[in-house]
Amino acid sequence: MSSAESSADQPKRRWYQRQFQQWVARKLPPTEQITLHLRNVYILPSRHGLLYLLATALVFLAAINYAISLAFGLAFMMASIFVVTIIHSFNNLNRLSISALPTQPVFCGEDASFQVLLSRQAQQRHEALEIGFAQGQVSRADLLDTDQQTVSVYIGTSRRGLLQAPPLRIITRYPLGLTRAWSMVNLKLSCLVYPRPIPVSISQLPQVRAGSGSSVVTRDGSEDFYGLRNYVTGDSMKQVAWKNVARGQGLQVKQFAEYVDDRIWLDWDMFYGFGAEGRLSRLCYCVLNLSRTDTAYGLRMPGVEIAPDKGTGHRNWLLKVLALYPGPGAEQRTDHGT
Repeated sequence: MSSAESSADQPKRRWYQRQFQQWVARKLPPTEQITLHLRNVYILPSRHGLLYLLATALVFLAAINYAISLAFGLAFMMASIFVVTIIHSFNNLNRLSISALPTQPVFCGEDASFQVLLSRQAQQRHEALEIGFAQGQVSRADLLDTDQQTVSVYIGTSRRGLLQAPPLRIITRYPLGLTRAWSMVNLKLSCLVYPRPIPVSISQLPQVRAGSGSSVVTRDGSEDFYGLRNYVTGDSMKQVAWKNVARGQGLQVKQFAEYVDDRIWLDWDMFYGFGAEGRLSRLCYCVLNLSRTDTAYGLRMPGVEIAPDKGTGHRNWLLKVLALYPGPGAEQRTDHGT
């Protein structure tokens, strides 16, 4: 098939995938935990299994044609092996429990790592399990000596926001690879995807002046009286405290202080000319860089204003707001770790 024909089939293939996912979403409502059983495990012959069945049929036809008893025995034995394989494949998934675990946030473009917990019941063993999404990597697991195992299942991210995981597929070809037992589960798995950081220069970020909690700068101050110091040659005579000179306290110079708040505001309008995603990506970069310093920083966006603060919880809160913008997330911070 030519590359042109292959590219023409891609939209049709994506349409079928969307229709299938919608059908699965209707048939399988999201759940925190599910246990596999007879009603949600399906078994079909694998490619090797189809060849095996074809070989069995040929042996049986040869036995009929030539009336060879050994050939009959071989054909019946091959069919029996296939039936036993079906039973073992089903038992390898039967009573397997799958639970959803919390997922750590990632940045756009990275692979989201969804955590699922596999649990077995007493005296039950599960081997050669393949777990993954339809368009993601496949993870493998075995439950032989342990009752539980945490498995990471990966899927790529292409945009920020809250990523809802598609239905999860659990497949096994145990024991001989002749059959493919599988099931689809729709767990409540979600991952917060932060904007992709785009490097910018943060040396010219605006600071807040004359705010509470300010630090005092005495050089070149011009706003508030700070104190007196002894006169030094070259000082301006306008700043000499003449009332103190008249009282006989010597030649002293008035000092004025300017209060400068070292907090930084990250503002939506700092990146004028960029689209919404471009601004969010640059603000994300600024948050990550400022979180490595001891500087308090805040965020202003349309409909959002978060006061300057610092710490891991503040950083995660701002990143969450950027990821979900213009959705919820800025009203309150309930957990510093999310």
